[in-house]
Amino acid sequence: LPLDGTGVIGGDDHCDYVVAAFKALPNSVVPDIECTQTVIDTDRGFEYTLAFIGNPGILKEIEVIEHLDGARSTILDSTDNHPFDDGQITIGLYTKVNGESDDYFPTRCEGITVKVLADSADGDDSWNADVRPGSIGYLTGPDADLTAAEAKILKRCLSDSDWDSDNNVEVANWDKGFVVEADGAGPTTYNMIGAFPHGIKVVPKETTTGYSKFSYGQYYLVWYDETATAGKEFRVANLHDGNNLRSEAVESYVYTTTGIVQQLGYGNEADQEIADNASAGASSTRIVGYFDKFSNKIYTNYDTSCENNPSSGARNHKCVEKGDLLFVADGCWGVGDLGAGTTTPFFGGPTASCTDSTDVEYGSGNVLYNVTRVYTLPLAADSATDITATIDVVADTDGHLYANTYVIELDRHIGWDGSALGDAANNGLSPVDDTQWADNSGLVNIFHFTPPPHEEAKTLNYVNECSSRGMCNREEGICACFAGYTGAACELQDALWGMHYAATKAIGGSTSA
Repeated sequence: LPLDGTGVIGGDDHCDYVVAAFKALPNSVVPDIECTQTVIDTDRGFEYTLAFIGNPGILKEIEVIEHLDGARSTILDSTDNHPFDDGQITIGLYTKVNGESDDYFPTRCEGITVKVLADSADGDDSWNADVRPGSIGYLTGPDADLTAAEAKILKRCLSDSDWDSDNNVEVANWDKGFVVEADGAGPTTYNMIGAFPHGIKVVPKETTTGYSKFSYGQYYLVWYDETATAGKEFRVANLHDGNNLRSEAVESYVYTTTGIVQQLGYGNEADQEIADNASAGASSTRIVGYFDKFSNKIYTNYDTSCENNPSSGARNHKCVEKGDLLFVADGCWGVGDLGAGTTTPFFGGPTASCTDSTDVEYGSGNVLYNVTRVYTLPLAADSATDITATIDVVADTDGHLYANTYVIELDRHIGWDGSALGDAANNGLSPVDDTQWADNSGLVNIFHFTPPPHEEAKTLNYVNECSSRGMCNREEGICACFAGYTGAACELQDALWGMHYAATKAIGGSTSA
């Protein structure tokens, strides 16, 4: 199949060929699909977005297979017939929105709609005063700030965030989801995203421009900062666009969960969670990671596996194992507390790593990733055996070692670049010029999601795999139906088989009599 640099072949968009190829697959495994394409300059390539609108539920991520015929590449550069691996052709693939069989966010917050705004200035997109790592946007009303009554409704809908009602506050009986950090000689205190923020899904209102029944929801991590500018107290940790005016943003419904979002941490805190540090005594260590764009492997600063998690002392607040669900979002996480220097710095520091709201990886955090493996790699020549060891980042720019042995592997590829490194744990602060840093660990904070228990009826099971009448062959994407059922999703009952079974049973009964 030829690929023209303009994205047009014989007068048709290449999307037309992509759609036809998918719909031609056997057993109607792809009953309907939408394709949009963007040309990345002329003769530079394309970006495709595929929406499988006829396939409800979880789908296996698409694979691009280079070799379908032995060692001969089936993807070639037409200008010089070079194979795929010569660097002339690159392909990146990721899941933008994951299909779901279970909706963990089924409850709509009745009585309010919201818009999500970046907390930046209109015009130059520079950050406003309340922006910090994990606090780069906010929820507001569709036409004005949320009223006191609307804010109370939202608080009640958010409710408890940690399955511990004893620490809930106010008449709304809810958790605010923040922790206090402090640094400097003062010290100066900051409200930061805490151990248990709220997870929400916002869904466009039916009357919004461009709405269709296939308009998907967007996940946000939300917490409450009572010290923020009035009207901006409901903070969000991630953004899906850079809209900073109400006139630009989409009016949406809010859907909540009774599941638990927990920020991963490591240490010997009594409650095994990120702790309050208002007195600048000790800041809790977060689990942070780094990864390449289009990769499904996160390299973490500590071993997060449940298998190797100690039973006492310093350990994971929440260990990770196969089948767990994770949010991985760009919250402009801090590189370290340079401003505090050696005076009681806190983890990551108060400064967002994104230069402004255009520097954010939009759309991050919109996939609940399923963990497929948690493992440890052998030490390599560039592995940091001690993540607290420092280098002079000015004098020795090539002396980097990396925290590259602890790996969380996901079921989906991540569509944004999380490869930046830093010293969020402030292991090597120099009292003179802040040049001595342990720049070997990632910056991206990781959040674990525990779904609500099924017995609480707080999960909406709206798609059953193979209609609960067969087993899914995930390698081939085909259902193996139980006896008596047929169809691509085992959605049809075989009436003839049922009649045959009934007749056989009747005959057997007569014979036994």
